[in-house]
Amino acid sequence: MKTIKELNIFHVPNSIELNDFQLKTIESSDITFTLKVPVITGDVLEKIIHQVQINRNQYLASMPIADIVNKIDMAVQKWLNPDYPLRKLAEKVIPIITGYDQEMVRLQLKRYMRTFRKKELLRFLDEEFDQPAMLDEFRPRKSGGMSRAFGPGTIFHVFSGNVPGVQIWSLIMGLMVKSSTIGKVSMAEPLFPVLFTESLAEVDEKLAETIAILPWKGGTNELEITAIENSEAVVVYGANDTVEKLRDKVPPHKKFLSYGHKISFSLIGREALTPDLYYQTIQKLAEDISVYDQQSCLSPQAVFVEEGGGVSAKQFAQMLGAELERYHKKRPRAKLTDAEAMSIQRLRSRFELESLQQENVTVLSSERGTSWTVIYHKELGFEGSPLNRSIHVYSVVESIEQAVHIIKPYQPYLQSCGVAVAPSRLFQLADCLGELGVNRITPVGEMNQAKPGWHHDGGFNLLDLVRVTDIERNVEENLERFDPDVE
Repeated sequence: MKTIKELNIFHVPNSIELNDFQLKTIESSDITFTLKVPVITGDVLEKIIHQVQINRNQYLASMPIADIVNKIDMAVQKWLNPDYPLRKLAEKVIPIITGYDQEMVRLQLKRYMRTFRKKELLRFLDEEFDQPAMLDEFRPRKSGGMSRAFGPGTIFHVFSGNVPGVQIWSLIMGLMVKSSTIGKVSMAEPLFPVLFTESLAEVDEKLAETIAILPWKGGTNELEITAIENSEAVVVYGANDTVEKLRDKVPPHKKFLSYGHKISFSLIGREALTPDLYYQTIQKLAEDISVYDQQSCLSPQAVFVEEGGGVSAKQFAQMLGAELERYHKKRPRAKLTDAEAMSIQRLRSRFELESLQQENVTVLSSERGTSWTVIYHKELGFEGSPLNRSIHVYSVVESIEQAVHIIKPYQPYLQSCGVAVAPSRLFQLADCLGELGVNRITPVGEMNQAKPGWHHDGGFNLLDLVRVTDIERNVEENLERFDPDVE
């Protein structure tokens, strides 16, 4: 007989009582989960926002940044314990909701949570502020005078659900600038932000009372307008269409940060393809492609392989396909929707037809289903893939440095680049990539592991949220004459 367990897919302050719910059932072989999804109206949402704002003003707004970091670290440390009940719950439920392999979810959540430990958060603060204490009080500037940074009173976060855990990045940013949070989750993965907020409540209930996590259908105008009107900043993750629709609703005087669709790629130099290195390089690239089935913008969709190494670019593509097959057996890809499967079939059909007409293209793919696809191109080019472990491999006859110009037309969409080249080539390549719009360069094998403080989409994180008030250097001198005890 199956165990039945009820889960709340929301978090609101304790003083808010929700009475209307829809129930959604998900199940595995041994357990059935009933997800409680609250039915939210504009009036209810406004009441929730008002309460988290009160809680923020009474507690978080005056909390020293050092204390905030310590509280976040305490919650994160709980998640680094394999026996922590909420971690075990997440490792059980998230694979059922998303379809991702359970072991992949376990490993990736553990890796991801490590990036929010105290030492990493302090490094994150130091990256963006000369003095993090300026989030607490006016601090002296090197040029004279004093400055203080103020975060928005409330941030409306629109989370995506394609990659488990990434919502925490945005949520923690909000806490660090002392903002109350309204987080709108996707039903594609609504659970992790709720569980992390529960961890914060275990550490400091008042801190968790400044956060509301709610699911509702994207595009619900009444709720989106209510959230936007009652927030000073809006942060949106998701498809470009989602981003643009919300951007149109946000008044110009409010901060709007967006993280839409991006394309990442890899560059493999011949020195990474020597007889003693090429297999390791292929393994690392297969990992980058397979983690969360390329749903993250950090995952490569194309790879440029320099000729002249121990294996040719075509041999590299063939061995990459074999490695993706092994990875699939170890950690199977999530089940696709009909539309996702059809997009992969269209990709294969298109290039299989092209391969019959010329020898410049070879299609390598799983024998059964669509678990992986490698398209080898003898000639240079660049395009995105339909994701779900589909990758383009381009042969580079001359040098990687001369080839990267091919990506220039895609500048607005470029995100990360994984590199496997000799150290002497790094900075010349980095200059080229930076000019072309790439905003993150990382080793092959670590493309899905962004570090705290990286400049997401080329911008700042905390600095883009705050506003700064300056006291000019001569103000204090001028005010001295009003001191009753002045000489």
